[in-house]
Amino acid sequence: MSEEDGLAGRPYEEFAPFNLTSEERRDRIIQVLREQDEVSVSELSQRLGVSEVTTRKDLQQLEEQGYLTRVRGGAVVSGRGQLELRFAARQQVNLEEKRRIANRAVELIQPGATIFLDGSTTAFQMTRLLRDMQKLTVITTGLYAALELSFAPDVTTIVVGGILRRRTSSLVDTLSPNLLRRLHVDIAFLSARGFTIQQGLMESDLREAQMKRAMAETSARKIALVDHTKFGDVFVATSLLPEEIDLLIVDKKLAETWRKTLEVAQITTEYV
Repeated sequence: MSEEDGLAGRPYEEFAPFNLTSEERRDRIIQVLREQDEVSVSELSQRLGVSEVTTRKDLQQLEEQGYLTRVRGGAVVSGRGQLELRFAARQQVNLEEKRRIANRAVELIQPGATIFLDGSTTAFQMTRLLRDMQKLTVITTGLYAALELSFAPDVTTIVVGGILRRRTSSLVDTLSPNLLRRLHVDIAFLSARGFTIQQGLMESDLREAQMKRAMAETSARKIALVDHTKFGDVFVATSLLPEEIDLLIVDKKLAETWRKTLEVAQITTEYV
């Protein structure tokens, strides 16, 4: 199949509007690579409405930033780029709900507190609201959470060492279990892959669940951040049992049947 055949039939919106800024063009390139692992220079130039020379310059810039690797005639997603794009894709799922949950969670934090944030995209939304908080200490397993807070002038960020888990861009299998036991955390904010009344917060990776469990045990208060789509999903390992949750923050889209179940189970819940 020729390149023209491959482009035929695609909606016009994929190629418009033209006259994009360089930043907008690079965002479009990242979007294309999110959908497919490899793309040609000629295809990108048609999509973006610019010359192949300009497209190559954009690809060079993105390569220098670590998003992609240039190959003959085009580009492929780099190792770091795969992490970036995967995390970006996860962020877009139920983004508004995650933001509302994050906003409420941040309201519970006092200046001078020590908190734990996991590597979830909901916790990442919290970091954008914490950058101006005074004398805050954040302990996290999330690589992107740590990077976001690295520019916060009055926030001390501690990254718990371990093995990189690529799917979630988080660290597991802590290298310092004795250190974890000596931490004193005011609040642990924990999200999950799934939640049920019987099993609580669950993860698809045993090491991820163990890490979150270890951090929760050091915390005076444990707050679960779960959007409505996670309810009823069962995974291999529990990080926090229902009775161990001090507060569950959920978006308002949660079905009424689940609300009644939470009430019967006497799990303190806030809807945002």
